[in-house]
Amino acid sequence: MAQATASTTNDELRSIVVELARTELAAVGSALKFWGDWVASADKYTQQLRAELDKADQGGESSKQFVGKLADLTREYLREVVALPAAAVEHFNSEVEKNASAAPATASVKRKRRARAKE
Repeated sequence: MAQATASTTNDELRSIVVELARTELAAVGSALKFWGDWVASADKYTQQLRAELDKADQGGESSKQFVGKLADLTREYLREVVALPAAAVEHFNSEVEKNASAAPATASVKRKRRARAKE
C-alpha cells in the first residue's frame, strides 16, 4: 500500500512539474512575442520617421505637412504599442490551451489536497 501511494504521489508530482514547465514556457514565449513585436513596431516607426525627417531636411515638404505626418506616424506607433499586451495575453492563452490539449491522459491525474493538522 505504501508503494502504491508513493507511486501515485510521484505521478502527481511529475504531472504538476510538467504542467508548471509548460506554463512557464508559454509565459516566456509570450514575453518574447511582446518584446519582439515592440522592437518591430519601434523599428518601423523610426525608419518612417527618419524618411520624413530626410524629406523635411531637403525642403520637400512644408512644416504643416511634416507635423501632420509626424502626428500620423506617432499615432500609428502608439496604437500598435497599446495593442501589444493584449496580443501577448492571447499568445499565452493559446499556448496554454494547446499544451493542455496535447498533454497525455496520464497528466490529467486529479490532484487531491490533504488536510494537515496544525501543531
